[in-house]
Amino acid sequence: MQKLIRKVPKNIYLLISIILFAFVVPIFGNAEIKYLLFEISYTIMLLSIFSILDKKTSGLKSILLLSISTIWINSFFDNSIIQYATYTFSTLVLIITTGLMINQIIYSRNVNAKIIIDTICGYLLLGIILFFLNSIILWNNPDAIKFSQVHTTGNVIYYSYITITTIGFGEIVPVSSVARSLSILFGVISQLYLALIIAFILSKFTNKD
Repeated sequence: MQKLIRKVPKNIYLLISIILFAFVVPIFGNAEIKYLLFEISYTIMLLSIFSILDKKTSGLKSILLLSISTIWINSFFDNSIIQYATYTFSTLVLIITTGLMINQIIYSRNVNAKIIIDTICGYLLLGIILFFLNSIILWNNPDAIKFSQVHTTGNVIYYSYITITTIGFGEIVPVSSVARSLSILFGVISQLYLALIIAFILSKFTNKD
């Protein structure tokens, strides 16, 4: 059993934790349970990131540990400053992690399961990065984004993903100039990500001897 677990790529745990955080936890109805599950699934996500980092990324590991610490400190004290620090540290961690994954994809010699999983994780992380940035915007200005329903964490996640997928149903609308610029920026970045990463992967297949 242990040998089987060791053979599983470490980034598969990251993928599972992202799916739990973004797509499974928001389904739960109870607000208190949902909030706790968000914290647990996000902590697992950060620990998964920690496990795939190497010694060269010690600075990122420090920010990652700060992010985990502030998540659980905030759950006990519910302080706005700590919450803001959590959003900030989390955004930095995920931006750097996504950059590292893109770098691995570009410079990989072969297309294998690890690269495919990295590609999926990188795209899904864009939605979570946008979620934290939207949360920071809403923390500063609750009216920056107009919700047709009650403003919840699940709704912000939903809005972030329909933005990067450029679906934009219209029931959640960016109102402030910052929120609008951010939605445009991530809509463009997500499409460029798909186009460029697919191009790199195809080029590795076509250039393979």
